[in-house]
Amino acid sequence: MTELDVAEVLWLTTVNDAGQPQSSPVWFHWDGEDALILSRPDAPKVANIKGHPAVSLHLNGGEAGTVVVSIEATARIEGGVSASRRDAYAERYRDGFARLGTDRASYFAEFSTAIVARPHRVRRFDTT
Repeated sequence: MTELDVAEVLWLTTVNDAGQPQSSPVWFHWDGEDALILSRPDAPKVANIKGHPAVSLHLNGGEAGTVVVSIEATARIEGGVSASRRDAYAERYRDGFARLGTDRASYFAEFSTAIVARPHRVRRFDTT
């Protein structure tokens, strides 16, 4: 099991057309090969990825910087998500949906754009 399997949030960093990095905390589902991130379709990160698919994903997997994971990835906007992947995402964030006062169907309707990020370089700093 890795930090990607247990972390609730990762930071997705995209770059806009002016070259300005934009970082966003996002929920995600890791399947062992790539990260699925769901977004509102009009979110700046979606436009940024369409123009610049190189992204960074960052995790702080331990207490006070004891484990830091930085991932370089290529992202793409997907037309759809398989039912099994959507179910796994929903199961992972069932408690999160409740904290937000929403349910699965409402969340998926609002966050209807799928971003898939495939890592090509991982850096891990661990002081434990």
